[in-house]
Amino acid sequence: MVHFRKEIIINARNENEVRIAITEQGRLVELFVENPETVRHVGEIWMGKVAKVIPGMNAAFIDLGLTQDAFLHFSDVGNSYDGSMSLLSSEGADMRDDDDESEDDEYDDDEEGPLTPHVREARPAPKVSRAPRKPFTTLEVQNVDMTPGQNIMVQVTREAFANKGVRVTSRISLPGRFLVLVPFEPGIGISKKVASVRERRRLRRIIRALKPREMGVIIRTVAENKEESALREDIEKLLSQWREIEKKIKEKTPPMILYQESNITTTVLRDLFSNDITRIVVDDKKMYQEVLDYIQWSAPNLAGVVEPYKGNAPLFEQKGIEQEIEGLMSKKVPLPSGGYLFIEKTEAMVVIDVNSGRYAARREQELNSLKTNLEAAREAARQLRLRDIGGIIVIDFIDMLDDRNNKKVYDEMKKELRRDRAKSSVLPLTDFGLMQITRQRVRQAIGDTLSDQCPACGGTGLVVGASTVMHQIERWLDRYSTESDRAPLVLRVHPTVHEELNTGFISKLRKLAWKFKVRLKSRLDDEMRADEYKFSRASDNKDITNQYIGPRPDSPADTEESTPTSPATPKRRDRREGDRRGNGRGGDRRRDSGGRRPEGRSDRGEGRPERQEPRGERPERGSQEPRGDRGEPRGEGHGDGARRRNPRRRGSGGGGNRGEGGQGQPQQGGENRNRPPQQRREDRGPRLEPGGPRPMDGGDQHMME
Repeated sequence: MVHFRKEIIINARNENEVRIAITEQGRLVELFVENPETVRHVGEIWMGKVAKVIPGMNAAFIDLGLTQDAFLHFSDVGNSYDGSMSLLSSEGADMRDDDDESEDDEYDDDEEGPLTPHVREARPAPKVSRAPRKPFTTLEVQNVDMTPGQNIMVQVTREAFANKGVRVTSRISLPGRFLVLVPFEPGIGISKKVASVRERRRLRRIIRALKPREMGVIIRTVAENKEESALREDIEKLLSQWREIEKKIKEKTPPMILYQESNITTTVLRDLFSNDITRIVVDDKKMYQEVLDYIQWSAPNLAGVVEPYKGNAPLFEQKGIEQEIEGLMSKKVPLPSGGYLFIEKTEAMVVIDVNSGRYAARREQELNSLKTNLEAAREAARQLRLRDIGGIIVIDFIDMLDDRNNKKVYDEMKKELRRDRAKSSVLPLTDFGLMQITRQRVRQAIGDTLSDQCPACGGTGLVVGASTVMHQIERWLDRYSTESDRAPLVLRVHPTVHEELNTGFISKLRKLAWKFKVRLKSRLDDEMRADEYKFSRASDNKDITNQYIGPRPDSPADTEESTPTSPATPKRRDRREGDRRGNGRGGDRRRDSGGRRPEGRSDRGEGRPERQEPRGERPERGSQEPRGDRGEPRGEGHGDGARRRNPRRRGSGGGGNRGEGGQGQPQQGGENRNRPPQQRREDRGPRLEPGGPRPMDGGDQHMME
């Protein structure tokens, strides 16, 4: 196994912030930040109240007095517990007090914060033929007896993220340097990393003599080869903390906090300091003394690795860590050979895309792809640790034809993730070159800790363009001008939109005011988003933006239901004009033998009374008709085409201006506009019988005659 140079760099010069960096081979792999704005709940023990029980989810929500209720899955709840003081668990660790070393419970104690024995490392399926270990099933979690309003003791195992609250468990544990006290689970467990059978037997014998019979203890890896006095001091400290918790339970009422983790420095040293740490550098004298005292107590032989920083330049800048922290905000991560990773976070998962970039060696494509994919696997594993990405991760590697190369990439990823303290599970590459990973989520991603959501884009990375906002403003003014009294307005917009409105000799703002006949002024507002605008009345400065956003009251759906006697909309007016022009929409399809429409029927369909128009006196048949522009009398078959200003276009019905009395003699209809509308309708040609040939327009009749 390759030995990595592993260092802990502590930056504590700023009294309001402490930053701890873990480096391997000089590269940043983990970062911890503690400041007044960051609240760390993992490891806290609470006495809360059951807020809701949801059997369909096999879960309950616990009121801890936080912003959101905590989530408790029934698989994290034991079979028996005392609702007023404690929660007793009868399953999970299955610890034993026998001396058979082959039956020791093994735990991976590299997790951050308190240990959760029920979380196991994902391993390949064993090849030996033995019954696999049964996971939690619905039958095991259906017997939880829990009612709303009940008191319950829980411990936080995962920080809140997105819109989810913290996750809790009823398996309470108090972590120490060498041991972990489990108050409600009697027995002894030993870390699986303690390989020596003799050492395991020695540790079990010491702990059995020190621990209370009703409690359990997990022996951590760092306890290997430690003296009995160090183990006794550690367990006495943990028992003292537990007695303080019991006192708080009797004195206070829930929801209340019973135990809180110490500062971030002590927590990191307790969980991460081991024999493979080659150096600890601290840039603050007070913090240096605290770290040195802790190391002298826990590992006196390693006290020499602690060093004070005496340089003038900031510690993180001198180590090159500051530049890597700035890169945490970037989605693009470069690779040594010229390729790069593109990391995209979504609601459901994190997607990493591998790109070859400018890398193109003088070899075949398969070898180029393999080299880039191997670099991408190593860098992706580092980014998962560095950014503390949890949940589902999908990596899209460059396609390779050889299955052996796909296996090399898979093995490289597994090897890199073995150094990760968070539990993870990796699947081989699919036929599409995708690798699926699940990683334990313990704390909030470091990117979310160091950044806030963008107020302009809302976290999407995209903002509406200024031209789009201009169109939205124009549509708003269009509706305002038709539905209001057009009172003077004041428009408040972002500076970029304000500049767009007022640019030019004749600005767009002035054009909008002229177009909609509204007095309009614009004012810039630095606090508004680029895609936001607000209209207010100039008289009282009242915001009226929302009053003219949404569907119009006279939307097309409402217009179709309106009464025929209502004022004609542009759509209906066009339809009437089409009927008069005889444009194929059936202008003369419903006429009686005298050229009249049946009563109660219009050109637009049956059952609809036509629009009421001024009625004039009907001339007697054979009487002198009004003459056109050229003096010719109008014919009986004249349509409504003469109502248009162009006297040369054809009309509908009986020939328009081209015939008199249906005889096809050309004439002008200039004087037709002076005739009553009802009289003009009476002059249309006869209606053909049903089933006969199609009705002829004016041009057809003229040609036939």
